[in-house]
Amino acid sequence: MPYLKVDQFGYLGNMGKVAIVVDPQAGYNAAESFTPGTGANQYQVRRWADDVPVLSGTLTPWKAGATHAQSGDRGWHFDFSALTTAGAYYVYDTVNKVGSGRFEIGPNVYDAVLKQAMRTYYYQRLNTPKALPYAEAKWTDTAAFEGKNQDRYATSRWAKGDAATARDLSGGWMDAGDTNKYTTFAQSAVLQLLDAYRLNPRVFGDNFGIPESGNGLPDVLDEVKWELEFLKRMQNATGTGGLFLKVGVDGTARDITPLSLDTSPRYYLPECTSSTLAGSAVFAAASVVYKGITSQATYGADLLARAEAAWNRAKTTTANFTTFQTQCDDLDIRAGDADVDAGRQLDSALIAAISLYEATGKAEYRSFVEGNYTRAEPYRTSAWWWSPYSSTNQVALLRYAGLAGVSATVATDLRSKKSTQDSTLSLNDFNAGTDLYRAHISDNEYQWGHNMVRANAANNNLDFIAFNLNTANAAQYRHVAEQHLHWLHGANPLGLVMLSNMGAYGAESSVSEIYHAWFKDGSVWDSARTSVNGPAPGYLPGGPNPNYSGSVAGISNQPRQKAYKDWNSSWPENSWEISEPGIYYQAAYVQLLARLMVASAPDTTPPTAPTKLAVVSSSLGTSAILGWSPSTDNVGVTGYDLYRGGTTLLASNLRGTSTTLSNLACATSYALTLRARDAAGNTSAASNTLAFTTAACPTASTLAYGDALGAGWGDWSWGAVRDYANATPVKVGTRSLKVAYSGWGGLSLSHTTGVPLSATSTLRFWAYSAVTTPLQIYVQTSDSSTGFTPRYVTLPAGVWTDVVVTRSQLGNPDLAKRVTIQLYSATATTVYLDDVRITR
Repeated sequence: MPYLKVDQFGYLGNMGKVAIVVDPQAGYNAAESFTPGTGANQYQVRRWADDVPVLSGTLTPWKAGATHAQSGDRGWHFDFSALTTAGAYYVYDTVNKVGSGRFEIGPNVYDAVLKQAMRTYYYQRLNTPKALPYAEAKWTDTAAFEGKNQDRYATSRWAKGDAATARDLSGGWMDAGDTNKYTTFAQSAVLQLLDAYRLNPRVFGDNFGIPESGNGLPDVLDEVKWELEFLKRMQNATGTGGLFLKVGVDGTARDITPLSLDTSPRYYLPECTSSTLAGSAVFAAASVVYKGITSQATYGADLLARAEAAWNRAKTTTANFTTFQTQCDDLDIRAGDADVDAGRQLDSALIAAISLYEATGKAEYRSFVEGNYTRAEPYRTSAWWWSPYSSTNQVALLRYAGLAGVSATVATDLRSKKSTQDSTLSLNDFNAGTDLYRAHISDNEYQWGHNMVRANAANNNLDFIAFNLNTANAAQYRHVAEQHLHWLHGANPLGLVMLSNMGAYGAESSVSEIYHAWFKDGSVWDSARTSVNGPAPGYLPGGPNPNYSGSVAGISNQPRQKAYKDWNSSWPENSWEISEPGIYYQAAYVQLLARLMVASAPDTTPPTAPTKLAVVSSSLGTSAILGWSPSTDNVGVTGYDLYRGGTTLLASNLRGTSTTLSNLACATSYALTLRARDAAGNTSAASNTLAFTTAACPTASTLAYGDALGAGWGDWSWGAVRDYANATPVKVGTRSLKVAYSGWGGLSLSHTTGVPLSATSTLRFWAYSAVTTPLQIYVQTSDSSTGFTPRYVTLPAGVWTDVVVTRSQLGNPDLAKRVTIQLYSATATTVYLDDVRITR
């Protein structure tokens, strides 16, 4: 019955359950009509097995019978959320004597769906056979691109066939319907799969039927490993720490099926800043996950080393993240353009820095994040519109806000901005009933790749819950996300499950054809309805696209939600604009499904106890940097809690393997222990007890500025207007030093003879700026020498900050002849400094 729309797989017991009953008014089915029974209790839910009614209810009209413009339908809602008993059911109209298709209610209704959606990645693997029992019989093939001049011997696009340029670039996933492999395009796919695991690890089993199943690692992480191994080869091939950009065929893609028959030579595009930054982001995020699992600690450590190598390479090739290569791909290697604009490369750098900070606790990465997060998405477009196009950034930023050592001002800014997002495809439209299908997406979001945008809109709503924002609305955020899932599962104007060939897994009507080199038009894999095999199950195509530009009539003129055709013809019909899948589409959907699912078994295994808790360094007697060896867990460590005396909590939810303690008391003894926690709340035994005594606070100092420039100090500044007698704001005394920096300007003060430094020396000053401001601080041992190791500090907005930089953080110079406090940004900013001194 095409006019009764439900999630064709079914519903979890605690989900909202609303059938959409429709009467078409516009679009391809406008000539059809349906008048439902609208009287009291004329709609029922009946058991599938014996047709016994278990719940009755009355339809509620949508918008008093108005036609919904995006779908071209008018309709009614039948709410049967009160039914929570597990079983198989259908919705029944007692007046028209018609019913919906079968659906399930229960805790495991999506288990098989998640498994098939994840198995598409196995079918996307290159350089490995698809063989029984891992591939189903209809979708077997020998390994593709294993021949001469193919993936194990790929040569440079700029020296095709030259054996001197040959590199082993085997493995990885084909990107979409074409067989090329892209470092930049892989970023969001890998990140979203990793986040899917981190946000609900227990729904991912070790039994998804891939070659690695049963090895003790959740299959989602085995599948991600397949791609990581390819990306490692893309890094190994450069010899610089950077990553190659792309691997594929030249000219137009061949679409030879099965893939193993394609003998086309394969070529790569060399290193680019975009691919290097994407590699750093992926390796860093993956290192956090794998390091926390007992069997994967060594693997995670290698990923971390690779992430830092790529980061350091990017610092060089981007001139400290100021200049990005955006024209590396000349499209000689088809089909997608792997280039990334400068803004999105900065996004990659931000995600890399967040994960690297989480993994290491290094101040360099924290300073980068806090100095640049407002230049990246979602802030770059609008801090007040956290869109479904920057979902990976958003999760990273919200996770960063909960890490130890993060500026309270930055953390508050991130959380407060996200907390205002009820107008962004969220509660406002849901509560207003904007969409007949209860899953509002604005007109502009119906475009190429719409299904990914929809899944990410749902994921963005679940982020409120995951990061404890607007907690009173948690149930509503979940309802919004659920309805987007139901839309993708057939509760849409097309009545079509937006996954390929899912009839065997509960779908009454699912996508039959996808644009894909293997499952191409005219092959035995062409159509689930008419060909021998059809495409493999579980692929998510791009979805409705009213901007379709191909030659087929009757698509672009449909209401937006009906701008879809279930076909896979090539040029000039260009079905790829609608029906092509992508590894990034798939990851967004997998994350949505996994986050809404119920774990099948509780995790009761605690992490191992952390070890080797020790003081890494200390300064002033008021702060200390602690480090430790990580705990491991059967699912994953989510954080550490630090205690004094075994019971007094000093810091919670610490990430990585180090933390900085501030506000310690001078000349005071401390006894600290550390415990690890996992996502289920299991807590480890205590670490070793760390006993230490802080040093006495230093007293002697040399004043560089205190109401005036200090004796013996001269001004060697550049790109900065200085006012040494500024009256407000002031922190100490009656005056402060006002520095109006131009981009990258520096306040540089030189001492006549230089100030000798000891092991406990620090450079210390108060600083204030109205906006979040990144600074670079360094000393020179002579006026013309190269500066020692710079220290990066980010000032929070609107507060005086006590900046303390130790001698070791400055590279252990013996003398401070010249001290420089430089603006680490191209944006002009005014900073106020006070009580600038060197302690000895």
